[in-house]
Amino acid sequence: MMVPGIGWVGLDPTNNVEALEHHIRVSTGRDYADVSPLQGVYRGGNQTLDVSVKVTLLDQNTVSSTE
Repeated sequence: MMVPGIGWVGLDPTNNVEALEHHIRVSTGRDYADVSPLQGVYRGGNQTLDVSVKVTLLDQNTVSSTE
């Protein structure tokens, strides 16, 4: 969200907090349609889904060069 005098501020609406250093940016877009977490349709019976996420801390020089 753009806050006049401050700039862009990240928000976590699920937990009702500002997105700070413990949040991980997974996408950037002009609006929600650009960064929708899900797309498509599922039709079927009982299914299970296993998901894992690996987070690696990059050094500050690597982060600065990619932004």
